[in-house]
Amino acid sequence: MQLKSIWTILFFISFTTGYACTCINLGKIDQEQFNEYDLIATGKILAVDFGEHTQKIEVGIHEVFKGKISKMTIVLSSSSQSGMCGIFPKVGEKWLLYANGSHAKFSTSLCTRTKNMTRANSREKKIIREDLIFLKKNTTRNKIH
Repeated sequence: MQLKSIWTILFFISFTTGYACTCINLGKIDQEQFNEYDLIATGKILAVDFGEHTQKIEVGIHEVFKGKISKMTIVLSSSSQSGMCGIFPKVGEKWLLYANGSHAKFSTSLCTRTKNMTRANSREKKIIREDLIFLKKNTTRNKIH
């Protein structure tokens, strides 16, 4: 292969990987990670408003493990760009949410423990099951206030 071709391939590889979302592996959930979030809950996606930089995601909350919310519906924001680690939910999907914020406005990303429960593969399902076991044992609240 010619040197010019090799440089062209390396350029495109470095360009595409330079804008990819990179998160650290969080491992198994523990108390320290639990304490990092303002809201931990499960919910169903009701609507997605996809903006240029941010998407607003309306979520109907099913169960709260940690956090304070004033009603059964919250607005969750996330980047609308995959390179910025945004999540991309679809209406009707169920999600396990790890978010920060307050009251009815929260934010999350792929770099939190947030997981799509509807489209999870077998590895993700195992992580979700383990998280839910931990969360049910360590919940700080079960009721919506």
